[in-house]
Amino acid sequence: MAADFDDVSGYLATVPETHRPALETLYEQIKKLYPDVTEHIRWSQPLFKLDGQTLCAFKAFKKHSSLGVWSETALGRISDVLADYDTAESTVRFPPDKPLPERVVKAILDERAKEIRDE
Repeated sequence: MAADFDDVSGYLATVPETHRPALETLYEQIKKLYPDVTEHIRWSQPLFKLDGQTLCAFKAFKKHSSLGVWSETALGRISDVLADYDTAESTVRFPPDKPLPERVVKAILDERAKEIRDE
């Protein structure tokens, strides 16, 4: 996927149709839960900052999509919530046809936001 986009809408337009609905849902959840985040494009993916620090990013891959938070610690604290998901380091992977439930997204982002605001 080429990086021919300047914003989240542009990114989503480049995502395969199989992945787009779940990532659009994820984007809406992020904006609902943390309306004060700033949106950026970094490393060819949407990235969201809270208080100037990375809250999360998401990306479509060939066989999955991911939500990354750059914090193994945050994900480790909610391992019970993530028991049904494929996780690696600071990333949660999910099937393209199954968006993350809002309760899971909220748990992930709330843990990362606590780290950001406690630093």
